[in-house]
Amino acid sequence: MNNQEINKTQGKKANTMHSLKMKIFLLVFIAIIFAIGLCLLMIVPKSKNNLETVIENYMKDITVVEGENLDRELASEGADTVLSAEALQDDLKGISISGMPSSYAYIFSGTDGTMLYHPTADKIGLPVENVAAKQLLTEIGEGKKPEPSVIEYEFKGKQKYAAYYIGNEAAFVLIITADGDEVFASLNETTNYSLIGALVLILVCSVFTFFITSLMFRPIGVITRVINKISDMDFRENDDQKHMLKQKDETGIMGHAVNTLRLELIDIAKQIKGKSQELYESSEALSTGTSETVTAVEQVENAITEIAKGATSQAQETQSASENVVLMGNMIEEANTEVENLRTNARAMRDAGNSAVTILKELGQINQQTKDAMEVIYKQTNVTNESAQKIKEATEIITDIAEETNLLSLNASIEAARAGEQGRGFAVVAAQIQKLAEQSNESARQIEAIINTLIEESEKSVDTMKNVKEVIDKQDVNVTNTQDAFNKVKDGIDRSVEGIREIAKRTAGLDEARIKVVDIVQNLTAIAEENAASTEETSASAEEVNAVISNIAANANNLHEIAVSLEDCVKMFIFE
Repeated sequence: MNNQEINKTQGKKANTMHSLKMKIFLLVFIAIIFAIGLCLLMIVPKSKNNLETVIENYMKDITVVEGENLDRELASEGADTVLSAEALQDDLKGISISGMPSSYAYIFSGTDGTMLYHPTADKIGLPVENVAAKQLLTEIGEGKKPEPSVIEYEFKGKQKYAAYYIGNEAAFVLIITADGDEVFASLNETTNYSLIGALVLILVCSVFTFFITSLMFRPIGVITRVINKISDMDFRENDDQKHMLKQKDETGIMGHAVNTLRLELIDIAKQIKGKSQELYESSEALSTGTSETVTAVEQVENAITEIAKGATSQAQETQSASENVVLMGNMIEEANTEVENLRTNARAMRDAGNSAVTILKELGQINQQTKDAMEVIYKQTNVTNESAQKIKEATEIITDIAEETNLLSLNASIEAARAGEQGRGFAVVAAQIQKLAEQSNESARQIEAIINTLIEESEKSVDTMKNVKEVIDKQDVNVTNTQDAFNKVKDGIDRSVEGIREIAKRTAGLDEARIKVVDIVQNLTAIAEENAASTEETSASAEEVNAVISNIAANANNLHEIAVSLEDCVKMFIFE
């Protein structure tokens, strides 16, 4: 839920019609109405029945009393006197039921239904009209004499009550009648007063109930405001909370529970705030550290890339050196062959000394061949010397690369140590690179020593070639001047044989050195290839480490953003 939704929820108040106070008020109000209505429904019909019984008995008693009086008068005075209109008017004119202005008495003959007396003079002498009287006449005609009672009937749309008395021998029928409305007028009045009283009681009870429910729910409103403050992250105590803690009823218990909740939330919020600050600082330090680590790893990766390039170049140069050494070996083998030929020719010259002309011719040819061969050997020796110099330069380059590799691996080890646990794998790779660099450096030093020896021997060979060339030149001069210095030929041939023997010896030594150089260069080539492969693997490992560190850096940045967001949320807490 976002802040806007929280504010809407906190700002919302309970609707008056849906509040607990209104529900309880309506419940009590309905209960009062139900109780009063139940009482009225039970009392009014009962009262109506009782009142009806009392009035009927009252009307019957009056009718019986008046009827019996008429019977006595009939017995003493006769029907003509007692049942005359004037006498009946005197006797019945004042008869009525108290409180019922419409009540009156009338009398008719029990034999033929002729009206003997009626307050309305026009009806005297006429037959009775109402249904009740006709029913009585029917029963009398059947020989029955109904006992005095009260009957209910309708006359001209009005409900009527009539008490009747039948005289002796049905000489007359006395009826006292009253309207139904007047019979129950007092009951209706009582009912109206009861309804008014009930309404007043409902009003008083409603006001009292509203007042009581307001007092009951006022603490709940206070607790609601306190909870709303807590929901606003405002944990400060106010006077309402102090007042609630003094209550002794259930609201006081609720107040204590809410206060306990407030204190617990304060403690939790403070802990969250402290942990949030620690998380913020740790995430910031982690983010900074990972950024530095990423930079360092990139530097190491660049350095390893340079090392890989150097190792590849070293392998290529070493391969080239190996090819040159093989070429030099071929030249040395050719020189060895030529020297062997010289030895053979020298022996032939010595053996053929008796044939001067033949020897001179052969010596001229051999001398020319020797001169050419020496020229080739001289050039090849110079080429060998130059190749040895180049190998030395390549070895120095390899040595420099190995030293740079060693230095870079040392820097990588330092950076891996700074990275701690995360850089342990890279430290192992850096240590392996350092070992390979040291091996390369040692091999380069060995090659350099061998190359130095080769150069020294080559320089000696060059000097020897120079001497041989001088000898050949002299031999050429001697051959040219054979006629003048033939005696010196033998000595020159001997020196030539000795020089050739020395050349063969040196050439054999040079061939042995060549074999060693070839082996060393091949070993150096293998090492250079292994070094290149190792640097490529190290470069790949460095790229993987860089990817892992970059991922860690991204997660660290995300953690930092989460810490900042949590810090903003914690700032919402209000303690004081």
